[in-house]
Amino acid sequence: MPLFHEEAAATEPGVIVSASVAVELDWALAAAFRADYRRDHSCLARVYEESPELAERVRSFWGPGEVMSCGGSIELMVLAQHGGLLFSTDAEALLGRLEELCATAPVDLPLASETEEDRVVVLGRLRRLRSTPELRRRYVEMVADVWSAISEDWERDGRRSVEAAVHARREQLAKGASWREMARTPCADFDLLSRLAASLGPDGLIAIFPAFFAHLGSLVDMPGVLMIGVRADSSGAQARARTELLARRLKTISDPTRLAILDALRSGPRTVTEISEMFSLAQPTVSNHVKLLRDAGLVRNGDDGARRKLVVQPEVIADLLEHLEGILSVQSS
Repeated sequence: MPLFHEEAAATEPGVIVSASVAVELDWALAAAFRADYRRDHSCLARVYEESPELAERVRSFWGPGEVMSCGGSIELMVLAQHGGLLFSTDAEALLGRLEELCATAPVDLPLASETEEDRVVVLGRLRRLRSTPELRRRYVEMVADVWSAISEDWERDGRRSVEAAVHARREQLAKGASWREMARTPCADFDLLSRLAASLGPDGLIAIFPAFFAHLGSLVDMPGVLMIGVRADSSGAQARARTELLARRLKTISDPTRLAILDALRSGPRTVTEISEMFSLAQPTVSNHVKLLRDAGLVRNGDDGARRKLVVQPEVIADLLEHLEGILSVQSS
């Protein structure tokens, strides 16, 4: 039920605070493109590292010139709104109707919150989904597979976190807090936000979506609705979760033998036997070290041509270094 700020209801849009599975999915899809989003959520980092083929499907689904600057999937939220499902946490309902909604997608929206380049991308995606049955089918499958990968984390941790955030913000609104206070995020552009809110008029709706998988914040305008995404958790629990994966990896390479194995693999793929000979270690000992490195996502089995050989995961190493540098630079400032 919409909660209105009584004193401003005559002149300002209505305000609603709600959870949204479409918003959660938008953040999760964007995380395939954005290392900083994955660092924010160890569960998203784990999902895409354990399923690199899923990450590649998301990143390669749209062709050159069809990727948003933020890596987002605004078209999914447009489709959810189109089907009356934007304010729903029923993933099955959204996925069950998604192909139908793609076939009737709106293809002419102002999207004044976006740059002209991103607006063209979103509308282009909607047109292609509307006109291409095979693309619609693959799109629904991709979104469904991402949801399947994150749903356990959502049900275990996310839903409770978001419900608490929604309840807290509704209580603040009921006590007279301004929607502007609810919308305050580290990346908020309040000039743009105010202009878009003013353009809605008293018949419009400002929708604030606390999201478990959110990074910093988001802003999307559609006819009659201004969507503002905020982080659900400000208690520090997510900050601990973000460092959990980093700590596990650092613990893995704190062992000098494992660090030496990782260093050796930088020069090229090697088998367990080759590593055993290099370090004069028994193969079972090396296998145990390799298992820990693999479990931490630092190494993987080679591709078809070198299936028995181990290779370093360069993107994981780069992300580890960037994450560690980010933490230490903040602490030393």
